[in-house]
Amino acid sequence: MEYLALARKSRQAAVYELKGEYGDSLTRYIASTPQSRLLLNSPEIVGVRYTDLLEDAVVAVLANLPAASSLRRLDPRTIGVIHFLRGSLNFGMRRALARAYGFNVHCSSFITSQRERDAYGRWFIKDNQYRKIAIPPHATLFFADVIATGVTISNGLEIIVQLAKNSGAPIRQIVFFTIGCHKLEKLLREYSRRLKEIFPGYERTVAVYLEGKFHLADSKTAVRIKLQGTDLMRHPAILAPEFELAQYERLSSALERCVVYDAGTRAFDADDYLRKLEAYWEEVRRQAGKGWTLEEALRERWPEEEYRLPYDRFRAAKTAQWRGVGDAFLRRLHGAFKARWTKGFAHRAGTPKALAELCSLRLREIARAR
Repeated sequence: MEYLALARKSRQAAVYELKGEYGDSLTRYIASTPQSRLLLNSPEIVGVRYTDLLEDAVVAVLANLPAASSLRRLDPRTIGVIHFLRGSLNFGMRRALARAYGFNVHCSSFITSQRERDAYGRWFIKDNQYRKIAIPPHATLFFADVIATGVTISNGLEIIVQLAKNSGAPIRQIVFFTIGCHKLEKLLREYSRRLKEIFPGYERTVAVYLEGKFHLADSKTAVRIKLQGTDLMRHPAILAPEFELAQYERLSSALERCVVYDAGTRAFDADDYLRKLEAYWEEVRRQAGKGWTLEEALRERWPEEEYRLPYDRFRAAKTAQWRGVGDAFLRRLHGAFKARWTKGFAHRAGTPKALAELCSLRLREIARAR
């Protein structure tokens, strides 16, 4: 069983080490910040505001990583930022390193990565021809991207590893930030193994998930509306405690199809992105018109099974999953569940009308974002 162990906590960020299940070659963290919680719970935030908030989240996490002091002491001339175009640009890693650690002369590299589906629905890289890559000596490489299938990073890491091997430029460590799923770890374990074989001085690979290690929708995911191989879902997933609590701040958050949707269009083609976001909520409203209730929709995407237990059993379940999280927080979380599920709310949630009204509210909110 995987679980979170609190590593560092401040007003800016909470960082948990993800442990269990593997005798691991990776150091894995799930980190939560006010900015990333806002972004993932409010998908109508788009454009420059979206990228600014995401960069702010990365800065906060960099400053609060357990290894922050050792990273800050690195020679900036050994630091490289690898951008997979265009998704990596959203995270603002180059500026985030400058803001968090004071780096100024760290280098940046760029690789195009245009995905398409084949005749069988599988993703492949159609275009990766543009490459501007510089790997510094004894490099610490920082990456950031949204990870669903992992096709983009598999392609990009292969290019980087082969270039480093052929040029004799040793890589010392990799730090990868993501809004993503388990596919990141599978790939990083493989490339970590290869880098250790190629470069005896290779030290470590660090994976940092923002807010959770999310579930990638697949053929077995039992929800009415989904994009297989694309949607990153809140359930079943390993979430930061703060992000789980944040699901009770806004009713619609847990019903979103994906925690981030299309990160590229969300930043750089907001009109197209918002049209697709509207289309999702219009489809949910159509389902309500066929009799789907708000309670059914919530149980599908946010079932809350452990919340329905007596508090002592709820606490036991959560403390097994989240080590170092105190009773006061757990009582607040359980209280948020009870505050939502009043008798009046439960009665309304059992009707299609409640779901249709929520959809109409979401559509108005999305329209105001234009």
